[in-house]
Amino acid sequence: MAEELHNNSVCYITKYRGFLGNESETNAFNTMKVEKSSKGLEVLVRTQEDDLEGFSFLEIMDRVDPLPLDFENYKNFKEGIYYMCTHDGTKIGFVLKFAINEMETVCSEIFEETFQLDESRHELRFKSEDFDHRNNLIDQLARKMYLESSLSGVKGWRNEKYAVWVNKKPYVLVERAVAGVLGIITYGIHINGYVLDPKSKKIQFWVPRRSKTKQTWPLMLDNIIAGGLGYPYGIYETVLKESMEEANLEKSVIEDNIKATGSVSYLYFTGDISVTKFNKESDFIVGEVQYVYDLKLSEDIIPKPNDGEVESFNLFSLQETINALRKKEFKPNCALVMVDFLIRHGYITPENEPNYLELVTRMHRRLPFPTLN
Repeated sequence: MAEELHNNSVCYITKYRGFLGNESETNAFNTMKVEKSSKGLEVLVRTQEDDLEGFSFLEIMDRVDPLPLDFENYKNFKEGIYYMCTHDGTKIGFVLKFAINEMETVCSEIFEETFQLDESRHELRFKSEDFDHRNNLIDQLARKMYLESSLSGVKGWRNEKYAVWVNKKPYVLVERAVAGVLGIITYGIHINGYVLDPKSKKIQFWVPRRSKTKQTWPLMLDNIIAGGLGYPYGIYETVLKESMEEANLEKSVIEDNIKATGSVSYLYFTGDISVTKFNKESDFIVGEVQYVYDLKLSEDIIPKPNDGEVESFNLFSLQETINALRKKEFKPNCALVMVDFLIRHGYITPENEPNYLELVTRMHRRLPFPTLN
């Protein structure tokens, strides 16, 4: 993909040139160093330590989605996972058997009115053919789980609905806090904000630190703007809404500087498919689609915390960004979105990333259920 930044600031990248001299910035890792090319452009250089350690940005992908393509064939998956289906049989989610047991225990009447459980087919099928009726039932179920379930994830009530899409239309609206329980595909927008110095040709990224009070991933690093796609907001509507809420950036600033650059898709899973028993919340499998944007800002535009979700914004050099990725300081999917940027703009290349093709392919997994678009 041809990108403005690629054309203006990045050209050829050497695979290995050993340790850097005075041109390099401080790098405690002595790995993946930033160096200047013969044209004065910033490039990433793979070092001897990288080769000795076997470092690959694929590690970031593995923290988000380690599932092999044939994960549904594993015996433990077949035993512990049920498919949530529409009333006419379309698969729309992964539901763990232990989560079904929890719903049956906590809200048996609502559960039985909402779903038909087919043990032989390992399916959990919606009964109602009516959109509003389904929404009413699933909302009752979610609220009952929030009040009485022992599952910790449902306690993070957001009062925000995710749409489950079938045939490009919303089939049911699900409270965000129970997305993991039902294993649905969720959607969000992620924006990488950066400043490019026209003279030095150095890039800096606006990197926020998440608030210590965030329900998920407190105090970790994030993309300049990110947020879930809550129904009924559209994708670009969410971009504008989150830009003001999280970074205090006006609509005019976004419209003048934003660029849609694609998406990343994956199945978020933190376990080991070869050994997990699918009997705890950390074994949930949730499909995620992140619509990705680049936001090139001038030096005089400063993002500021606005809604309490961000502690602070700081400018990170390319080397500082690479170091933070290596030290796992970024929220996992935000790290992946940053890697996507570094690939698209020519910083991560087939010359300095030994698993380049696998990395690029896995960042765009074909999801097993119907999607928004």
